[in-house]
Amino acid sequence: MLWLLPVGLIAIWGIWFLQARVTVYERSVQARLELHREVYAIDAPVDGRVVGTQVELHRSVHAGDVLVELEHDEQARQVAEAEAVLQGLGPQLEAARAELEAEQLGLVEQKGQGAAGAEEARARLTDAEAVARRAQKEAASFEQLFKRGVVSEMEWSRVRTELERSQAAEQAARASLMRVRSEGSLQSTDRRTRLASLRGEIARLESEERVARATLERLREELERRVVRAPAEGILGETSSVRVGAQLKAGDPIATVVAGGPVRIVAQFTPEALGRLRAGQRARMRLEGFSWTEFGMIQASVVAVASEARDGLVRVELSVDELPRGIPLEHGLPGSIEVAVGEATPMRLVLRTMGQGLEGPAPARAPAQVQAQAQQPKGGS
Repeated sequence: MLWLLPVGLIAIWGIWFLQARVTVYERSVQARLELHREVYAIDAPVDGRVVGTQVELHRSVHAGDVLVELEHDEQARQVAEAEAVLQGLGPQLEAARAELEAEQLGLVEQKGQGAAGAEEARARLTDAEAVARRAQKEAASFEQLFKRGVVSEMEWSRVRTELERSQAAEQAARASLMRVRSEGSLQSTDRRTRLASLRGEIARLESEERVARATLERLREELERRVVRAPAEGILGETSSVRVGAQLKAGDPIATVVAGGPVRIVAQFTPEALGRLRAGQRARMRLEGFSWTEFGMIQASVVAVASEARDGLVRVELSVDELPRGIPLEHGLPGSIEVAVGEATPMRLVLRTMGQGLEGPAPARAPAQVQAQAQQPKGGS
């Protein structure tokens, strides 16, 4: 019965050799990690004497960190003066607007009072006109009676006096109505003139306020330009000798900020890989100097494949999907990339290898290796 054991093992191996699916990898000639970097040149924005500096080679900085301060006492004084002018215009504008509102209310009240006064004067004139008409009729009657000798001269004199008094009262009432109307018109004219003057004063103050704000903004910008800040997060490189007391001119170089960016993998493959590599394929990278059994491998994906070879190699860029712990993210770390390009059975891989051997030795510049790693049937890792 012991002979069944090797027979069974051979049968299992045969089934695996004929039907198992293993992943086929295309291995790179070379590969390395690259950090996409942006370099920002920092120059002196204006002329000035250095009063403070924090420029040190390889110093880490964040966006907005102060690197160099230029002398700015005069600019700070001008900013303070502009702020004082702007602060002084605010209360003046507030007072002028309050006075304008009060004058507008006063004009409305004055119109109402003028209308009431004119109505009262008109009523007095109406009464005086009625009294004068009665007195005139009475005088006409008494005049006829006096001519006929019915009434005495004294009585006739009294009636005439009453007529004159009523006529004078009528004239006085008419003059009073005209005076009330004239005074109302004059007061309205004065208030309208005052309102126009206040509106002009407010317009002038608002214009001065806008000019003061623009001046203050410009002075603040000039003051801010005398403080040189880091444009981005990164490391200072190629720093100039900037010391306190040094005189800088606009455009003088101060330093450069090398800002870090996303990490990517750049690999080189033999031209035979063209047509087998395409965007979206999964890949893994083994770093030289970091045992993959201890640190693991970097999981990646193909992002772009060059359309043609240059210097006998095809450039392929890959994104880093997962970086194992313990591996530093440093620019230039070398290694090798294996890209999963398909699946095949072990038998097919053996036949392909035999066919390549029959074609003769590979060219010196074609060290591409196609590695097949046995995996579990589909769904395995």
